[in-house]
Amino acid sequence: MRRTTPLCGLLVTAALSLVVLTSAVFFERGPDPVIFPQQSIPIYFTHNYHVRKPDEAKGTTGEGLSCTFCHENVGESESSADLDIPGHGSCDTCHDEWIGDEDEPAPIELCGKCHTDLDPKRGTVTSSVAKRVIVPKPNIIFPHVAHVEAEVACVECHDSVPTKAVAGRDDYPTMDRCIACHEDRGVSTECKTCHVTTVSGRIQTEYASGKLKPNRYHLSAIHEGDFLRTHAVPAQRDEKYCDQCHTKNECLECHDGIGRDVRYHPGDWISVHYLKARKDDVRCQSCHRFQTFCLNCHVRSGVATVTTPDNAPVRRTIRGTGSIAPGPHPMGPEWNGLTGNLGQNFHGFHAQRNIRACVSCHQEQFCLQCHTVGGLGGNPHGPNPQRLKGSTASKRNARACLKCHDPADTSWR
Repeated sequence: MRRTTPLCGLLVTAALSLVVLTSAVFFERGPDPVIFPQQSIPIYFTHNYHVRKPDEAKGTTGEGLSCTFCHENVGESESSADLDIPGHGSCDTCHDEWIGDEDEPAPIELCGKCHTDLDPKRGTVTSSVAKRVIVPKPNIIFPHVAHVEAEVACVECHDSVPTKAVAGRDDYPTMDRCIACHEDRGVSTECKTCHVTTVSGRIQTEYASGKLKPNRYHLSAIHEGDFLRTHAVPAQRDEKYCDQCHTKNECLECHDGIGRDVRYHPGDWISVHYLKARKDDVRCQSCHRFQTFCLNCHVRSGVATVTTPDNAPVRRTIRGTGSIAPGPHPMGPEWNGLTGNLGQNFHGFHAQRNIRACVSCHQEQFCLQCHTVGGLGGNPHGPNPQRLKGSTASKRNARACLKCHDPADTSWR
């Protein structure tokens, strides 16, 4: 007998999958390497031992020291450049016999208790001078003093340090943690609150450690993968968000409407672009102007005309039927209703459906050659011209009316 999975089991599995997925998307896995550059800490140290309180009942040892016992200046630090890393002066309080002094320095065996490159047991001694601890300045605004005065405990940001040996950049708080804390305490979560800004007031993104990019779920603006093609979505959703880092000039480097960028239009785009243009012509207009860019190209390539509607034989086109060149319209002269049984309003149906497609080649003057009083297209006012006099449309925008009427003549208003 075939076994089936209960519905509740499927729902639980789906829910767990969603939790895993959202966790991977919404939360960072570690500090950004641009904000917190890579470090080098060739030191033996156990935060766990120094922080842990001794407990004879449990058989555990420790010193029970507070964070400020070693990091004694952290409560006065106003800049992220103030690293406040304990040196010989702090360690000498408890380990003076390991350090010695200028007159009688400690033997190399004792130096190796802290410095990994001076440990004789591991055969790493290559010099009598220990390698320096390298902790580059974080590229972020962070005053420890403000957090200490707000009574933010050290472990609220560095929660993993009490259980570790040597602590480093991986123990810094991620932006998710910072934002969550700021929201809970009613502190601003604007980017410039923590991120360094330039003279223009925008977020600085270029550093020696690399280029800063959003790597978490900011309005779907994760600058990885296919973001070059999909960035229009977050840009349209919140333009001010993009303005925090980018200038309009950066947009125009690609969106200038002059050259064809293969990142947006593939090599065969000229052959197939009309399909996309019919489907999403509004999006095309974000870069291209129909009556200039499209018309000029279509005229040069021979698929459009600027001649009169009844002068079909002189149309320049790459498509032809005998001696008649129908142009881009599929039925040639019948399209205008000048011949055949389609009726004079056949092309009008398409014009009313999507006039933007028409103006990609034709200007208003082209239409007015027929659609004037006494013209081939008949009276443009319809069967009852009087109904248009004093209409809301003419008062709101008389541009179309003025194509034929004299603005000094008030009879048409």
